[in-house]
Amino acid sequence: MYSLDPVYAKAILQAGGLPLIVPIVDEEDIPLLCERLDGLIVTGGGDINPNIYGEEPHIRLGAVYPGSDKYEEELILNFLKLDKPFMGMCRGMQMFNVAFGGTVYQDLESQYEGTLYQHKQMAMRTHRTHSVKLEEDSLLYKIMKEKEFHVNSFHHQGVKDVAEGLEVAGRAADGLVEALQSPNHQFAMGIQWHPEEFALQGDEASCNIFSYFVNECLIDKKQNQ
Repeated sequence: MYSLDPVYAKAILQAGGLPLIVPIVDEEDIPLLCERLDGLIVTGGGDINPNIYGEEPHIRLGAVYPGSDKYEEELILNFLKLDKPFMGMCRGMQMFNVAFGGTVYQDLESQYEGTLYQHKQMAMRTHRTHSVKLEEDSLLYKIMKEKEFHVNSFHHQGVKDVAEGLEVAGRAADGLVEALQSPNHQFAMGIQWHPEEFALQGDEASCNIFSYFVNECLIDKKQNQ
Protein backbone atom coordinates (compact mmCIF):
# COMPACT_ATOMS: atom_id res chain seq x y z
CA MET A 1 0.00 0.00 0.00
CA TYR A 2 1.27 3.46 -0.89
CA SER A 3 0.66 6.68 1.03
CA LEU A 4 1.68 10.34 0.79
CA ASP A 5 2.39 12.88 3.50
CA PRO A 6 -0.29 15.61 3.21
CA VAL A 7 2.27 18.41 3.53
CA TYR A 8 3.01 18.21 -0.21
CA ALA A 9 -0.64 18.76 -1.11
CA LYS A 10 -0.98 21.53 1.46
CA ALA A 11 2.04 23.37 0.03
CA ILE A 12 0.55 23.22 -3.48
CA LEU A 13 -2.85 24.40 -2.23
CA GLN A 14 -1.20 27.25 -0.36
CA ALA A 15 0.52 28.29 -3.60
CA GLY A 16 -2.76 28.36 -5.51
CA GLY A 17 -2.58 24.98 -7.23
CA LEU A 18 -4.90 21.99 -7.11
CA PRO A 19 -2.99 18.85 -6.06
CA LEU A 20 -3.85 15.47 -7.54
CA ILE A 21 -2.42 12.31 -6.01
CA VAL A 22 -1.43 10.30 -9.09
CA PRO A 23 -2.26 6.58 -8.99
CA ILE A 24 -0.03 3.88 -10.40
CA VAL A 25 -1.43 3.13 -13.84
CA ASP A 26 -0.53 0.57 -16.51
CA GLU A 27 2.58 1.44 -18.49
CA GLU A 28 0.64 1.99 -21.70
CA ASP A 29 -1.51 4.61 -19.95
CA ILE A 30 1.41 6.75 -18.72
CA PRO A 31 1.61 8.99 -21.83
CA LEU A 32 -2.10 9.85 -21.57
CA LEU A 33 -1.75 10.55 -17.84
CA CYS A 34 1.15 12.91 -18.53
CA GLU A 35 -0.89 14.77 -21.15
CA ARG A 36 -3.65 15.39 -18.60
CA LEU A 37 -1.37 16.82 -15.89
CA ASP A 38 -0.17 20.44 -15.80
CA GLY A 39 2.83 19.73 -13.55
CA LEU A 40 4.46 16.85 -11.71
CA ILE A 41 6.14 16.52 -8.32
CA VAL A 42 7.84 13.23 -7.44
CA THR A 43 8.21 13.05 -3.68
CA GLY A 44 10.26 11.24 -1.04
CA GLY A 45 10.03 7.54 -0.24
CA GLY A 46 12.09 4.38 0.16
CA ASP A 47 15.45 3.42 -1.34
CA ILE A 48 15.93 3.14 -5.09
CA ASN A 49 16.50 -0.30 -6.58
CA PRO A 50 20.20 -0.27 -7.65
CA ASN A 51 19.50 -2.66 -10.53
CA ILE A 52 18.01 0.32 -12.39
CA TYR A 53 21.43 1.99 -12.60
CA GLY A 54 23.44 -1.21 -13.00
CA GLU A 55 24.68 -1.92 -9.47
CA GLU A 56 24.41 -4.84 -7.07
CA PRO A 57 22.64 -4.15 -3.75
CA HIS A 58 24.86 -2.77 -0.98
CA ILE A 59 24.65 -4.50 2.39
CA ARG A 60 23.11 -1.35 3.89
CA LEU A 61 20.49 -0.87 1.20
CA GLY A 62 17.04 -0.34 2.71
CA ALA A 63 13.63 -1.49 1.50
CA VAL A 64 13.09 -1.10 -2.25
CA TYR A 65 9.93 -1.22 -4.34
CA PRO A 66 11.02 -2.09 -7.90
CA GLY A 67 7.56 -1.62 -9.40
CA SER A 68 7.29 1.88 -7.99
CA ASP A 69 10.81 2.73 -9.16
CA LYS A 70 10.09 1.63 -12.72
CA TYR A 71 6.79 3.49 -12.75
CA GLU A 72 8.35 6.74 -11.52
CA GLU A 73 11.19 6.44 -14.04
CA GLU A 74 8.73 6.05 -16.92
CA LEU A 75 6.54 8.83 -15.53
CA ILE A 76 9.45 11.28 -15.33
CA LEU A 77 10.77 10.49 -18.80
CA ASN A 78 7.34 10.67 -20.44
CA PHE A 79 6.46 13.86 -18.61
CA LEU A 80 9.64 15.65 -19.58
CA LYS A 81 9.21 14.62 -23.21
CA LEU A 82 6.29 17.05 -23.07
CA ASP A 83 8.51 19.67 -21.40
CA LYS A 84 6.01 20.33 -18.62
CA PRO A 85 6.98 21.70 -15.16
CA PHE A 86 8.64 19.04 -12.98
CA MET A 87 10.09 18.89 -9.47
CA GLY A 88 11.69 15.94 -7.71
CA MET A 89 12.04 16.19 -3.93
CA CYS A 90 14.34 14.09 -1.74
CA ARG A 91 14.07 10.60 -3.29
CA GLY A 92 12.30 12.30 -6.19
CA MET A 93 15.48 14.22 -6.99
CA GLN A 94 17.46 10.98 -6.93
CA MET A 95 14.93 9.36 -9.29
CA PHE A 96 15.20 12.40 -11.57
CA ASN A 97 18.94 11.74 -11.79
CA VAL A 98 18.57 7.97 -12.22
CA ALA A 99 15.90 8.34 -14.91
CA PHE A 100 18.39 10.32 -17.03
CA GLY A 101 21.22 7.83 -16.50
CA GLY A 102 22.83 8.94 -13.23
CA THR A 103 23.58 6.92 -10.10
CA VAL A 104 23.11 7.27 -6.35
CA TYR A 105 25.06 6.36 -3.25
CA GLN A 106 23.18 3.37 -1.86
CA ASP A 107 24.34 4.34 1.64
CA LEU A 108 26.09 7.65 2.21
CA GLU A 109 27.70 6.79 5.51
CA SER A 110 29.59 3.79 4.12
CA GLN A 111 30.14 4.90 0.50
CA TYR A 112 30.70 8.66 0.47
CA GLU A 113 34.37 9.64 0.27
CA GLY A 114 35.34 12.56 2.45
CA THR A 115 33.85 14.23 5.51
CA LEU A 116 30.09 13.70 5.62
CA TYR A 117 27.72 15.89 7.60
CA GLN A 118 24.44 14.67 9.06
CA HIS A 119 21.95 13.99 6.28
CA LYS A 120 19.50 11.83 8.21
CA GLN A 121 18.53 14.04 11.10
CA MET A 122 16.70 12.82 14.18
CA ALA A 123 15.30 16.27 14.98
CA MET A 124 11.81 17.47 14.06
CA ARG A 125 11.08 17.97 10.37
CA THR A 126 11.18 21.76 10.53
CA HIS A 127 14.65 21.80 12.11
CA ARG A 128 17.38 23.10 9.78
CA THR A 129 20.38 20.83 10.21
CA HIS A 130 23.00 21.64 7.54
CA SER A 131 23.80 24.36 5.02
CA VAL A 132 23.27 24.40 1.25
CA LYS A 133 24.91 26.77 -1.22
CA LEU A 134 23.26 27.39 -4.59
CA GLU A 135 24.93 28.23 -7.88
CA GLU A 136 24.23 31.87 -8.70
CA ASP A 137 23.24 31.04 -12.28
CA SER A 138 20.77 28.35 -11.20
CA LEU A 139 17.01 28.62 -11.55
CA LEU A 140 16.60 27.75 -7.89
CA TYR A 141 18.71 30.74 -6.86
CA LYS A 142 16.55 32.95 -9.06
CA ILE A 143 13.42 31.58 -7.37
CA MET A 144 14.56 31.53 -3.75
CA LYS A 145 16.69 34.68 -3.91
CA GLU A 146 19.05 33.16 -1.36
CA LYS A 147 22.52 31.79 -2.07
CA GLU A 148 23.26 30.00 1.20
CA PHE A 149 20.85 28.73 3.84
CA HIS A 150 20.20 25.78 6.15
CA VAL A 151 17.82 22.92 5.32
CA ASN A 152 16.27 19.85 6.89
CA SER A 153 17.63 16.46 5.83
CA PHE A 154 16.12 12.95 5.90
CA HIS A 155 18.06 10.69 3.54
CA HIS A 156 20.79 8.04 3.66
CA GLN A 157 21.08 7.86 -0.14
CA GLY A 158 22.21 10.69 -2.40
CA VAL A 159 23.19 11.65 -5.93
CA LYS A 160 26.54 10.13 -6.92
CA ASP A 161 27.19 10.44 -10.66
CA VAL A 162 25.16 13.29 -12.14
CA ALA A 163 23.33 12.26 -15.30
CA GLU A 164 24.44 13.66 -18.62
CA GLY A 165 22.20 16.59 -19.46
CA LEU A 166 21.60 17.59 -15.84
CA GLU A 167 23.44 20.28 -13.88
CA VAL A 168 24.26 20.68 -10.21
CA ALA A 169 22.35 23.69 -8.86
CA GLY A 170 23.43 23.40 -5.23
CA ARG A 171 25.58 21.43 -2.79
CA ALA A 172 25.88 20.88 0.93
CA ALA A 173 29.07 22.07 2.63
CA ASP A 174 30.41 18.50 2.49
CA GLY A 175 30.06 18.52 -1.32
CA LEU A 176 26.99 16.32 -1.62
CA VAL A 177 24.57 17.32 -4.38
CA GLU A 178 21.47 19.01 -2.93
CA ALA A 179 19.86 20.46 -6.07
CA LEU A 180 19.76 19.55 -9.77
CA GLN A 181 18.32 21.19 -12.85
CA SER A 182 17.91 20.45 -16.53
CA PRO A 183 18.98 23.28 -18.86
CA ASN A 184 17.11 21.53 -21.66
CA HIS A 185 13.65 21.96 -20.14
CA GLN A 186 11.63 25.03 -19.21
CA PHE A 187 11.28 23.92 -15.58
CA ALA A 188 12.81 20.66 -14.38
CA MET A 189 14.63 20.53 -11.07
CA GLY A 190 15.44 18.33 -8.12
CA ILE A 191 15.68 19.34 -4.46
CA GLN A 192 17.14 17.00 -1.85
CA TRP A 193 15.61 18.64 1.22
CA HIS A 194 11.93 19.18 2.11
CA PRO A 195 10.93 22.81 1.43
CA GLU A 196 7.25 21.95 1.84
CA GLU A 197 7.79 21.81 5.61
CA PHE A 198 9.14 25.37 5.66
CA ALA A 199 6.58 26.67 3.15
CA LEU A 200 3.75 25.72 5.49
CA GLN A 201 5.47 27.77 8.19
CA GLY A 202 5.45 30.80 5.90
CA ASP A 203 9.15 30.80 4.97
CA GLU A 204 9.29 33.15 1.98
CA ALA A 205 12.07 31.41 0.03
CA SER A 206 10.35 28.03 0.36
CA CYS A 207 6.94 29.48 -0.54
CA ASN A 208 8.55 30.95 -3.66
CA ILE A 209 9.46 27.45 -4.88
CA PHE A 210 5.85 26.27 -4.88
CA SER A 211 4.44 29.57 -6.15
CA TYR A 212 6.89 29.56 -9.07
CA PHE A 213 6.05 25.93 -9.84
CA VAL A 214 2.30 26.55 -9.83
CA ASN A 215 2.73 29.64 -11.99
CA GLU A 216 4.81 27.66 -14.51
CA CYS A 217 2.05 25.06 -14.61
CA LEU A 218 -0.49 27.79 -15.34
CA ILE A 219 1.67 29.27 -18.11
CA ASP A 220 2.16 25.85 -19.70
CA LYS A 221 -1.56 25.10 -19.51
CA LYS A 222 -2.48 28.36 -21.26
CA GLN A 223 0.11 27.80 -23.97
CA ASN A 224 -1.25 24.34 -24.73
CA GLN A 225 -4.96 25.11 -24.71
